[in-house]
Order: sequence, then structure tokens, then C-alpha cells
Amino acid sequence: MLARLPSASPVRQQLGRGPPKRVCRDESFLVRRSRGNRPAGLDVLDKQSPSRHDIADELSWGRPELGSPRSRPSEPRRLSRRRHPYRDLAALILATYFAVTALYVVATAWAVSTGRLPATGRWQGAFQDALLPRINEVVVFTFFAACGASVGSFLNVVVWRLPQGLGVGGHSFCPRCRNTLRVRDNVPVFGWLWLGGRCRDCRLPISPRYPIVEACLAVTFALVGTVELYGWNLPFQSTPFRWSMDSPRVSGTQLLTAIYHLVGLSVAWAMGLIRYDGNRIPSPLVIFAAVWLMGGQLLCPSLGIVPWQMTVPTDWPPADWLQSGQWTFDSAMVTNALMRLLTALAAAAFFARVLARACCPHADLKLDPMGEQTGRLIDLTLLIAVVSLMVGWQATSGVLVAASGLAWLWGRIIEQDVAVADRHNALARLAVCLPVVLTCQIVLWRSLSQSGWWPGEHSSPGLIMAYGLGTLLIPLWLRDPLKWDHAPPPHDPSPGIEQRIDRE
Repeated sequence: MLARLPSASPVRQQLGRGPPKRVCRDESFLVRRSRGNRPAGLDVLDKQSPSRHDIADELSWGRPELGSPRSRPSEPRRLSRRRHPYRDLAALILATYFAVTALYVVATAWAVSTGRLPATGRWQGAFQDALLPRINEVVVFTFFAACGASVGSFLNVVVWRLPQGLGVGGHSFCPRCRNTLRVRDNVPVFGWLWLGGRCRDCRLPISPRYPIVEACLAVTFALVGTVELYGWNLPFQSTPFRWSMDSPRVSGTQLLTAIYHLVGLSVAWAMGLIRYDGNRIPSPLVIFAAVWLMGGQLLCPSLGIVPWQMTVPTDWPPADWLQSGQWTFDSAMVTNALMRLLTALAAAAFFARVLARACCPHADLKLDPMGEQTGRLIDLTLLIAVVSLMVGWQATSGVLVAASGLAWLWGRIIEQDVAVADRHNALARLAVCLPVVLTCQIVLWRSLSQSGWWPGEHSSPGLIMAYGLGTLLIPLWLRDPLKWDHAPPPHDPSPGIEQRIDRE
């Protein structure tokens, strides 16, 4: 056990929140770093009960502004690289990105100038004339990537705080010592790499999940934002792909549609990560998702992208204010928007009940409405509802089949480790794979719907039924590693008959 510091200790006053054991949990690490401050005659240290001075020395070592200059150890220069092992990786990532983008600009400009790639407008002909649109493409892609990384940093806060009942406002802080992060340390991805995956104050490790989530959102925003600003991925609302923004025609419809999809994908990532941690999806997030996804389609039915009917109507997409620029009320248009939402929710409820055999086989809304298994079923329904509301009930079965296959592959990789497999159960893996496949669906939406082998608004009833039957088979390969059917019986605290006889 670590010795407790007195309440008047300057170390506790500057750390401000929580006892020292929150700052230094690893006793062997603390003693190993404190050896450099001990006098010459004290070579043997007791690792089980370090002294108060050792703890103060360790805290002062981690924060140079603490402690007196006499107690501060001299930091060898050769340890700086070992303390910050990821700084070279951060520099390598930046250098690689700049090199790839420069190569893209030069190569595509040369291909357009020589006629090997199609282009329209006045940005064609000479090599120097084709450079500017290529640079515009890189700027647009980088802008969306930076926005996505910032949103990923915010989602890390949402995923960690909302299940605990905390607000998402305020500054970011270290989850270990609760010290507020500096602005320079809060840069998405690169802040974690620059600090070597440790807090600047307490020097305790910070999970690599934070930069991974930020990188995933950066890729999501960069892909979806770029293709929708180009206008070549959405059915009924797209223009032919011309390889470059040589003649930009960015309209309010494109921008609002891109924002609608990017926020919806962010909600899908937040729900998936919360369920990945084994927590219930909090009600504030559910309310926000319902208002954004359902309210957006009621106000602008064209945000639904695809109709709810099996046969595409002749007047699709609807001429709402987003398409025509004039606010008009049409009862038929509102009815179609309501049917689009109802069919999406009905499909989500049906598919959730089908996948419950793999993710929550003991869920029962009647007999156990407040149970843990029923909560998993409700969260599964919410996860699928986000997918069906965004891409329609027709493509939901294809997204579920692809996501379940990815989750099965993930389970095969981690099945050797029992502890990891129990924590990453079927619902947790599916919850993270759904936003990944949903991103691919939106990026390749028009190509998939016209392929003839993927379910969509142009697919035949036979193909949609085939994918629907495929979802019925998902529980055969997407199995929860927990043995639900062989769960141990609950413990009965009442004394057995032998104990009662002995007492009598």
C-alpha cells in the first residue's frame, strides 16, 4: 500500500483532485524511477511500502514544476527518445501524407494534361493549368479529415462521459489524474503520439483507443465529405464523376446532405463505441439521433435519398424546399416521408429480433423488461435503426450481412484469448462493424445500387428476399462467446438441509 500524504502536502495541493494513488498506481514503476534520487547508502528499497519522500520525489519527477530544485533529478538526454517513442512515428505520418498528396497532384495533373484522364471546363490543357484543381482536391480532403479527427476527439468524450451521467461540456482532462489537458496536447491523433501515449502530468499511460477513434472518424469524414461534395455517390442526386473539381458546382443541397450524413455517421460511431464498452446507450444520445435523423427527413424528404416503395416513383426525388428552393406543403410528400421512416423502423425491429439469437438470446420484453439481455436487444434495435433510417430498409439487409461477416472475422482473430473474447462479445463486435460498413455503403451507394448483386431501390424482389433470408442465417456464424445456454444457476444464499439439521 502507498503511504498517504498529509493534506497540507504541496504535491496534493497542486494535483488538486484525488489521492496520490490515482496518480501513481504502479508501485514498481514508482520505486524504479525513485532510485535515482536516493542517497548513496540506500541502495535497497522496500517495494511494498515506499516512503513518503519516494512518492513526493516521483511526483516531482513527473512534473518539473513541483518540488525544490534540490530534489529534482537530472534527466538524461538518452532517455528522451525512450520516453517519447512515438514522436518519430508522428513525423513519419506527416511526411508520408505530404509526399503522397504531392505525388497525387503531380501525377493526376500530368494525366489530365496528356488526355489520359477525363476533365471538363477550362482547367485542362497545359500541365500548370491542371495543377490548381488537383490542389483543391487535396485541400478539400484534408479539411474533411481534420474536421473528422476533431469530431472523433469529441466522441471520445461523449463515449466516456455520457454513460457515467456526466456532461460533455468543459475542457478535456486525463482520465487518471483528472488534470486538464493543455491545448497543444489535445490535438487529435498527434497529441497522443507526441506525448508517447502518456499524460504530461502523471505520466500514466492513456489508452491507444483515443487516437484510433480519431483516425477512424477522420477517414470517415474525408471519404464521405469528399465524394458527396463531388456529387457522384448518391442515387438520383449525383452527377457523372469527372475525376476533379475542375468546374465546381457546390450547392446548398450537396452541403446539407453531406452534413446530414456525417452527423448520422457520428451518431452511429458513438452508439457503437458505447455498446462496445458494454454500456447501455444513454437516452440523450437516442433523443438527439431521433431528432436529427427523423426530423431531418420530415422537414426535407429528399434527405431520405431513396423511396420506401419497391418501385421508384416517377416524381422522385421529391420537390421539397431543399430541391426547389421554395417552401411548399404537399400532403403526399409528407405521407411518403412518414412511410419512409415507418418502414425503416419496422425493418430495424425485425432484423434486431432475428439477430437477438446471436447477441441476446435470453431477451424477453414481457417477462424481463428491465433485464440486462432485454437492454442488449433494445440497444441492438437502436443500432440497426440508425442504419435503416440513413440508407433505407432495402439496403439494411446487405449492411447487416457484411457487418456480421466482418464481426465474425474479428471474433476468429481474438477467440484464442478467452478474456478478450468474453469482453468483445457478438453485440460489441457488431456494434463497431456497423458504422464501418455503413460508411462504405454511403461512399459506394450509387455503384452498389446499380451493380445488380447488392440490395437497393433498383433491386428485384428476389434479390431483396435472398438477402433477407441471409440475415436469418447470421446467428449461425455470429455467435456470442459467452455460453448462454450453459450459464451457471444463480447462487442460493439460503442454508442447505445439512446445515439446518446441524443447527437443530
